Amino acid sequence: MDNQNRNKFYFNNKETALISTFLVMLLIGGCVWFAGPVIGIIFYGIVWGIILTIAAIVVNKKYTILVLGVVYTLIDFTSASMYGGTLSAINTLAGVLILEFFLQLSKDYASDLKINLIGMILFALVARTVYVLIVTLVYGMNIPFYLAISYFILPHLVTFPIGSWIGYKMGNRIKGAIL
Repeated sequence: MDNQNRNKFYFNNKETALISTFLVMLLIGGCVWFAGPVIGIIFYGIVWGIILTIAAIVVNKKYTILVLGVVYTLIDFTSASMYGGTLSAINTLAGVLILEFFLQLSKDYASDLKINLIGMILFALVARTVYVLIVTLVYGMNIPFYLAISYFILPHLVTFPIGSWIGYKMGNRIKGAIL
């Protein structure tokens, strides 16, 4: 694929199919919370970090993560009321805006591990902070500050980058196998 088409907001059939596949993986990855809060806290960030990073590397086109995030947010509006209110779905969109910005900083989309890790840490920070702010300020949930930080935000600052690192290693292998 030439560089001119890689920078356009246009996805061919193969890229659309890949993005759809990764969207389904994100939806299934969200089911890790059904195993309980301890398992969810540990594995949610790892699974999402892996999927988002592999998607960015394999599709290798600007706005891939933004498209995934927008579509996921729209789908999440239907089920977000189960875990914090409908508006809590916005947390994913807030996070992917930051992640997309950082992925586009590399010479080739999502090709720099350090930038990917920084983007993923900020994705986790922004997404989880927006979630906590929405459930506390908009919906009035009373969560002690220490609990909000230690349960909803801090663990994800570790697990999302771990997933991103694993996804970076796997994504380059998958990209080599697909292309």
